[in-house]
Amino acid sequence: MKMKCFDLHALILFLLIQTAGTSVWAESKPYTAFVNVNLVPLTGKIIIPNQTVLIKEDRITAMGQSNQIKIPKKSKLIDGSNLYLMPGLADMHIHTDTKWLNGSWPVSPLNLFLANGVTTIRDFGPNGAPTDYALRWRNEIRHGRFQGPTIYAAGPILFGPVDNVEKVVHDQKKQGFDFIKLYSFLSKKEFHEAVTTAKNLNMYTAGHIPFAVGLDGILSEGMNEIAHIEELDFEFLDFDRSRTLGHEEWFRYLIQISSEKMGPFNDLSADKLKSKYQADINKMIRKLKDSKTPICTTLTVGDIIIQKLFHAKRLVSGPTAKYLPHGFVELLQQGKNGHQIQFRGYEDLAPFHFALNQLLLREFHNAGVPLVLGTDAGGIGMGLVPGFSIHDELRSMIDNGFTPFEAIQTATVNAAEVINKMNKNGDFGTIEVGKIADLILISGNPLDDVSNIRKIEGVMASGRWFDKISLQKMITPMIPVTVAVKHEYDSNRTHSTIFEIIIGKTFSRNLKNSIESITVIGPNGKLPIGKEDFTFLPQLRDFWIRIPGIPQTGTYTFKVTSDKKNGTASDIQAAIKTIPLPDIRSFSPLNGNTLKSDHPTFSWKAVKSEEPLYYRLMINKLHGGRVYSTGYIKDMQSHTVPKGILKPGQSYRWRIRIADDNSWAKIQNRSLSRWQTFHSK
Repeated sequence: MKMKCFDLHALILFLLIQTAGTSVWAESKPYTAFVNVNLVPLTGKIIIPNQTVLIKEDRITAMGQSNQIKIPKKSKLIDGSNLYLMPGLADMHIHTDTKWLNGSWPVSPLNLFLANGVTTIRDFGPNGAPTDYALRWRNEIRHGRFQGPTIYAAGPILFGPVDNVEKVVHDQKKQGFDFIKLYSFLSKKEFHEAVTTAKNLNMYTAGHIPFAVGLDGILSEGMNEIAHIEELDFEFLDFDRSRTLGHEEWFRYLIQISSEKMGPFNDLSADKLKSKYQADINKMIRKLKDSKTPICTTLTVGDIIIQKLFHAKRLVSGPTAKYLPHGFVELLQQGKNGHQIQFRGYEDLAPFHFALNQLLLREFHNAGVPLVLGTDAGGIGMGLVPGFSIHDELRSMIDNGFTPFEAIQTATVNAAEVINKMNKNGDFGTIEVGKIADLILISGNPLDDVSNIRKIEGVMASGRWFDKISLQKMITPMIPVTVAVKHEYDSNRTHSTIFEIIIGKTFSRNLKNSIESITVIGPNGKLPIGKEDFTFLPQLRDFWIRIPGIPQTGTYTFKVTSDKKNGTASDIQAAIKTIPLPDIRSFSPLNGNTLKSDHPTFSWKAVKSEEPLYYRLMINKLHGGRVYSTGYIKDMQSHTVPKGILKPGQSYRWRIRIADDNSWAKIQNRSLSRWQTFHSK
């Protein structure tokens, strides 16, 4: 790959640029006023007509009858005539993924949430690296560099087993996570240590009911919140909680127990199901009410599992299917989705468990058990479309006996109460002076029908206004783009920043010509580079560039344009470290050697490091491209090349690349040895 040349001015700009990041918000009016609107404050079951709501920055500063509120000059006015203004919704159980903004979704889930009126999300466990990326996204949103809802986040899930639970909890507190997510496979000891440590640090705990602990155990220890209603399913089973099993073994064991104990009741009517389990449910309710432990609803999970198992064609042909992540449909059609595998041979259990969960929802609601709305959206394989899933969850609640007001409360008022318990920041969920300006403007009364919330005319998130046209543009599928930022240290002892932009195969055009522009925005602003500075590698669909110097830490956003379409992706350079160069004196073969074997072994000495390192062997033609390479393999110090790769009478060159991860997308830092030549006899 050739090195692009940059003049001194461009290099200085890249290394020293300190201009503020370009804001995504076009408007900067000091005040915004909704006028003549029907107010749905959710402080009670009321609609207040002809209201004005005044917002400054991210707060509601005044509200009242439209003829009584003085609106400052130069305010942005939003006409609410015949419309309804209600608080923004909160999806209190989702899972973020670094792939949200980097190649796996046709539309960013952050945009999907906003376009559906979701102004708050709570991440129940990240997927990807660096593990604190959700906190970084939250900061980018707060400062206007990203658009999206307010994010509250747990750190990496404590699945179990966990080495040094106390340290893990302390580390997550130090990083700034809002709560600790506990999972099904923790032992009693691990669970006790996690909850006790969190309490000492004044951290909120929420999660599954570990199989070894049970409902009584989590309540006695004081876990703050249960992550799903479906977690209570296991309380109806008598099983051996003392078993020591792996993750998949636990699921297979419990699904077999469920089949034996619950299978005979698959065809029970709702009334008969209630009659059978009423006594156990009543005991459960007493425990939950006494402890005041809230539960996330996540009913849509049960529904989506049934669709995957029995109605896959309907699932992938629905109106929101175009927003499903790339590859989801193919795996589902092949029967390789996680839920299809998990329920294989036990498919009839899925409808039964969904019916049981709906029964629990109705009984908990009638008894006054605290409930908060969550959907479990966001995972690549889940099949739920972020944002749209919250409206499905609201509809499930209506179908199970909630009034519209009660259903909406779980996604607004109740959500704010839970956030207040977490970190005292739950100043949203109702429309009142002093509250955060998270608002939805809709064209129908939501207290008559929750489906009216889908009729969105605009959304305000932390005081930033998105009208209907803007929201529609936000959820238009884009050019599929995957990007990477890497810090590289080479054999000349020089540092470089590597940017790679890969265009997905669903964008089937002559990329070199059809991609019109490339824009890169770094942590401190736009970089002085464009498409003409990148090298295009057609076999990889990759626009590639090396820039002298160490990258800044922070978020990099890349935008490509083609005709009237664009694509955007982001990557985070979280840490900078210089991985030592390998000692070429330890290499075998040495530079200039002749190899007699047709499947030679290459070896080298590992470099010293306290962190895990991953090695990759690369072999190129002497004056040409790649002929062979391995993946990144942890602690690899030798590798035997298969027969038939190296041709007799040919000359080649080889080197070692060392990185801090084994995934192209996750690598932050890498080093490159000097090329070594050899001849194949």
